[in-house]
Amino acid sequence: MMIKKKNLLIALFFLASCSNESSYEQQNLSELIQPDLNYFSSQYDCSLLGANNLNDLEQYIPKLSALLKNHSFKYQLEFYFADNQKNEIKSFIINVKNSQVIDREKLGLFINSENEIFQCLQKNNNLIATTLISKLDIQNSIFYLEILDCEFSSDSNFGTFKVASDYFFNLLNEYSIAYKADFLNSDSDSRNFYWHNLFNSPEDRDDFFANWVGSDESIEIKELFSGQSECFSSNSYIGYKVY
Repeated sequence: MMIKKKNLLIALFFLASCSNESSYEQQNLSELIQPDLNYFSSQYDCSLLGANNLNDLEQYIPKLSALLKNHSFKYQLEFYFADNQKNEIKSFIINVKNSQVIDREKLGLFINSENEIFQCLQKNNNLIATTLISKLDIQNSIFYLEILDCEFSSDSNFGTFKVASDYFFNLLNEYSIAYKADFLNSDSDSRNFYWHNLFNSPEDRDDFFANWVGSDESIEIKELFSGQSECFSSNSYIGYKVY
């Protein structure tokens, strides 16, 4: 059942910019549109050291939070754990958010230099993040996240993609669904991007599938988006706001 759901979600979010019927005039106009910056995001691929386990990490996190507070750390820190690891967690992602450019040196001090629990390698740095769809009043400190790694097709760009995502948002307004979608990429010229699906709870995620996937509107969006971009991977996580 989970595999079926994941396949449906990947198909649903084969996101790109415009339908094949879009006019050249619309495409040229949309090329002028750039993402509105909501925040910057840097991510680290991390792994536990030696015999350390999830319990050791849980005990260390309050110490890390206190350390960051003492150093007037101004960024938001989130930990992402793959939702299929359960108690055998050996790897995870640290996601850093800030409204302004993130200083890499400040992050290295806390992530690698002052702990013996885990080590990290930077995955990406200062991605430009834009919230395209938000049907969450408040994002919980524990949330559920899917990250899709995608690429625009040759005749697509963010501007025309924004038109499609706005249409998707308008369709979702007909449903009582708690959901958020963020678009992240390195710069406006990059064809690669990440698409983040966020839910506050497993119930919200299940409600999304029960009420949206399989509807006539969902099929319409799937037909609109499929083939217009390619998503190479899809990974699901449980997210924790740590600081």
